[in-house]
Amino acid sequence: MKIRFENSMPLAADYLNAFGSAEGFESGTLTPEDLVDVDVLAVRSTTKVNADLLNCANRLALVATATAGYNHIDTQYLQQQGIYWTSAAGCNAQAVAEYVLSVLANAHLSNKLDLHTATVGIVGAGHVGTALSGLLDALSVRYKLYDPPLQEAGDTRTFADWQSIIACDVITLHVPLITGEYFPTEHMIDAAVLAQLNAQQLLINACRGEVIDEAALKNRLLSENAPTVVLDVFNNEPGIDQTLLPLIWLATPHIAGHSIEGKLLGTQRVYEAVCELQGSTPELTLDDFIAPPDAVELPALDSSPESALSLVLKAILSVYDISEDDRDFRQGLADQVAFTFMRKHYRVRRELAGHQVVAHSPLPQAAIAMLNALGMHPKTV
Repeated sequence: MKIRFENSMPLAADYLNAFGSAEGFESGTLTPEDLVDVDVLAVRSTTKVNADLLNCANRLALVATATAGYNHIDTQYLQQQGIYWTSAAGCNAQAVAEYVLSVLANAHLSNKLDLHTATVGIVGAGHVGTALSGLLDALSVRYKLYDPPLQEAGDTRTFADWQSIIACDVITLHVPLITGEYFPTEHMIDAAVLAQLNAQQLLINACRGEVIDEAALKNRLLSENAPTVVLDVFNNEPGIDQTLLPLIWLATPHIAGHSIEGKLLGTQRVYEAVCELQGSTPELTLDDFIAPPDAVELPALDSSPESALSLVLKAILSVYDISEDDRDFRQGLADQVAFTFMRKHYRVRRELAGHQVVAHSPLPQAAIAMLNALGMHPKTV
């Protein structure tokens, strides 16, 4: 079996070499001739898989992307050619959910929002929305779910209507980009919706830039009583409209899902797809590669009279603080080359469960319960 894989897939060689000849390539360098006699093509979102790329692929049986999204793959063409394709759906769900949680922690601790009383409207109750609801459950933060397709399909969870969602203190978007179909999501946040939001509300987009009408957003942010906005995704990436950045509170270069665990799980899913193609049982798991939890010492938690929730939010920011990514993004962004570079060379980021809180005096029982629910399992030394 001959495999070509994108080098940005972490540990791809370790996973795929056992199948035969596995050769890596740099993003943007793959040519049609490189796919002659290749059985498996494994990519990330930076490689566009279409008829032009595959016109020399005489033996290709599987295209696997190590990403949750698959907009970069012409799935219709693959189906026409009888080539099986698969994505790593949900691989970065926990990372994106923790990105949103970091936004909420910053908002609470800077008094933009009170999570004791706030309600979070989660638009999209798939992998990411479900992961986020679990994190909010751990912190006893109220939320509402909105997902008409899942509701129509018989999902038994409780769903809210659209007007209830856009009345929430926080609206966070976690839907795929769907155009011209049933329940389209392109520009679902348009001028009419934005006009209903106010300065006491927080709007977060960590799914696809086109879900928000960006021109309407800019106009709304330049008007009175505008909502606070956080964007990880933009129209026309990587050539984004940089004049939008001064108008939004926090901005990052499409890295919400870029945790070590999320990326490695993408590679794991590719490996499992190749195993299925070959008819073999997967032998490797994430535990073969993921390091034990890192210790996080948080002496600031020990002497504060704050609520348990505030203490835990400080612990979360000690692990992952989105404001650091926002600072690096604004300092480093000069053009679309810089946008791409920052995504490709993003810092090492473990998920919450990859850390253990170490306290130097007893923590409140409520804080211990929250940290345990987040997978951070605190201990006192």
